[in-house]
Amino acid sequence: MKRAETLLTSREGHLLYDGADLVELAGRLPTPFFLYSERKIAENAAALREAFVRHHADTEVFFASKACSNLWFLRQVGRTGIGAEVNSGGELWKALRAGFAPEQIVFNGVAKTTDELEQAVRHGIRAVVVDSLGELERLARAAAVVGRATNVLLRVDVHVPTHTRPEMQTAYGGKFGIDIEEAVAAFRRAQELSGIDTRGLHLHIGSQITTLEPYTQAVETALDLLDEVERACGLRVECLDVGGGFAVPYKESSLKSDPTDYFCAPYSLDDYAEAVCTALELRRPDLKLLIEPGRSLAATAAVLVTRVECVKTKHLRGGDGRRIGEERWLLVDAGHNTMLDLLAVSWYFPVRVASRTGEAADTPFRLAGPLCDGGDVFLGDEETPWRRFPGATTVGDVLVLLNTGAYAFELMTDYNGRPRAGGYAVSGGEVITIRRPETYQDLISHDVE
Repeated sequence: MKRAETLLTSREGHLLYDGADLVELAGRLPTPFFLYSERKIAENAAALREAFVRHHADTEVFFASKACSNLWFLRQVGRTGIGAEVNSGGELWKALRAGFAPEQIVFNGVAKTTDELEQAVRHGIRAVVVDSLGELERLARAAAVVGRATNVLLRVDVHVPTHTRPEMQTAYGGKFGIDIEEAVAAFRRAQELSGIDTRGLHLHIGSQITTLEPYTQAVETALDLLDEVERACGLRVECLDVGGGFAVPYKESSLKSDPTDYFCAPYSLDDYAEAVCTALELRRPDLKLLIEPGRSLAATAAVLVTRVECVKTKHLRGGDGRRIGEERWLLVDAGHNTMLDLLAVSWYFPVRVASRTGEAADTPFRLAGPLCDGGDVFLGDEETPWRRFPGATTVGDVLVLLNTGAYAFELMTDYNGRPRAGGYAVSGGEVITIRRPETYQDLISHDVE
């Protein structure tokens, strides 16, 4: 996978992203703002497809739209020929509005409403991913109401641990999927219900997974289960959906045997594809493979531009209250209201000073956002609280967070009365608006006065 830095260049002390001068843009656009690269979206989509098709020719890619469901972004994804995976009626509506054909859409989710199930059936989407036995019954009723059958993938918890944040594990207990011990019964019940056309098995083991073994184990477990299901139910399924979760490099690492930092991505897309496809090719080459990448398509396709609004020095004190040192703080105008992952999962993002590219980054600073919230502080580097920036970094300087294209627009809030940030994109050498920055009026647009 090409890294976000491949789009970064420098000119006259300024950082450029896909040819756009970030300092110049920050001078005429309200900060903070996101800047996407149309070229990078296409490159990432092509890299995903090519890596998996190389190992298993009958592979289809469905972008996990929860990672970025901005209409412009979805249209760029659609132009590459990739489908969309949705998790709500709203995401389904947006995918259709962005131009995806119903047969290009897979509908996931753990608690779909009756209305959402009926929407999915009515539109004739590629497949509904059924997350429980109860949902299977509800979907059959929805199919009866609408008067048409629907394709189904049964999501099973294959109970595989992964090396990622606990909140990002999705197949080792928790709320996702049908328990593996109930899987055969679920497939059997799906065969009995009218309006249900069972197409295959779905699994998803988590996000930002930095090792390969979980994928190998998950696929082997799924194939064993399919053998049992097909014998017990007398059917032959046509596809296996393995979800996504392929790691993005927020930090650099060459460790491949035992990565200790889930912000690193020591394996390539080709490595992930080989881990997923080897057993498939040996045991069930007839199966169509579906994958649902989100972060690995969207994250490296954008940066977040923010500005330093305050610089302060605070004394460090020992247990007895005596001064033992000092630390310098940079306070910027983007906090967890703009990138919720900073707080929700203590996420790390690389940061550069866009307005001082010719200066050595040799001075430690604490970096924090503007919110009245003690948790609105950026993680440091190398197990410390600090980031290193040029010593002269001060109020007015422009900073850029890299790899911020995933889980950004969707997770923004207007906490502390701060309007949500705007979004722009480099398209054909021009900078276009893809999401207007909010105004104060937007803060009360749904309030009743």
